[in-house]
Amino acid sequence: MRVRLTSACALSKNTFCAAFSESEYDDMYSFILVFEGDFEQPWTRVGIPRIVDSTTGWLGADGKPVVYVKSDEGDVYSLSAGEEPRHEKIEGSGVYSEDAEGLGYTNRIVAINETLFVTGYHSQLYRRTGSAWEWFHREKLPRPEAGYEYLIFGDLAGSSQNDIYMNVTYSPASTTRKLTEEEEERAAELFDLGRVDEALAIHHAAEGESRVLEGRLYHWNGTDWRVVATPRSGKFYAEPATLSDILVEDSERVWAVGNNGVILFGNARDGFQDVSFKGNDEDLRSVTRFKDRMVIASDYALHWFDGHVLSPLKPVLDPRINKSVPTPVKVQAIDDVLYYFDSKHGIHRFDGTAWNEIEVPPELLERNSKSVTK
Repeated sequence: MRVRLTSACALSKNTFCAAFSESEYDDMYSFILVFEGDFEQPWTRVGIPRIVDSTTGWLGADGKPVVYVKSDEGDVYSLSAGEEPRHEKIEGSGVYSEDAEGLGYTNRIVAINETLFVTGYHSQLYRRTGSAWEWFHREKLPRPEAGYEYLIFGDLAGSSQNDIYMNVTYSPASTTRKLTEEEEERAAELFDLGRVDEALAIHHAAEGESRVLEGRLYHWNGTDWRVVATPRSGKFYAEPATLSDILVEDSERVWAVGNNGVILFGNARDGFQDVSFKGNDEDLRSVTRFKDRMVIASDYALHWFDGHVLSPLKPVLDPRINKSVPTPVKVQAIDDVLYYFDSKHGIHRFDGTAWNEIEVPPELLERNSKSVTK
């Protein structure tokens, strides 16, 4: 199976890390590439026997990259040049892990001022303290309301540990009921008589109301979590929508984007406005500010956003890239350059005038390629 770029993070103008994974649970494997463009040999490659789905990091005081990657099972690896990866496990997380407690997969790993956090698919939020992973104020975490089965904690962003935003997805409880003995017998009888539509109608009647996932934007003020925005499918429609990405520019300017064209802007103190526009039903995956303009990645392209409408980001990527549908992973501005990471089309960098593809040497994309260290 061909590996795919699953997660990435830019650390500076010339430094980034990217994870490539094979999503086969009977043969889990990922490798991490760290690129340091100021060196003659810029690549470091490390293989990991897990499915890596999230990355984060920063530049240390010595200018060297500090990289952390996470598997869906809650394995966290720290990577340093010239050293073997250091492994930690978030106790109780995961599905197949020996210590799994039924909480399910973890979701994102995020650094807030060099403190690591990990979110999960069943109301999980962990913080790394020293070398230990602990629940982050577990007793105060958001819980499912009546009518919802569980909460998915997604992206996390903040200016400090007392000013954190988190996108949360509400998964509705099933309204399907079990057929009564009489209904089962009648449905079987109708099937035997060839009256299939009538038999299926009995089953459909027990399925209950169809409900969709719903998103919420939460804020932590150091004491409590509270909902600060409930996104809809564009402010003109009543359907619920979920969120994908959060950008905290500062305490006053916070952005969140999501499915069906949702774009939120504001802050926890003054409230959020839905600044999406009618007719935009694209799924928005990632948001960043590049110089003085907002850039948003949808599920198929890159866009400028002027506060009112999306427009194509020009110049567009190399036309050869757009021959097949892109799959954006992340768009991130740092040090006056814009990084674009795409699951199918690789890694690109934009300086405001032209795009430059950072080509990964083909041998580094091979499963059996040896680790490369400096």
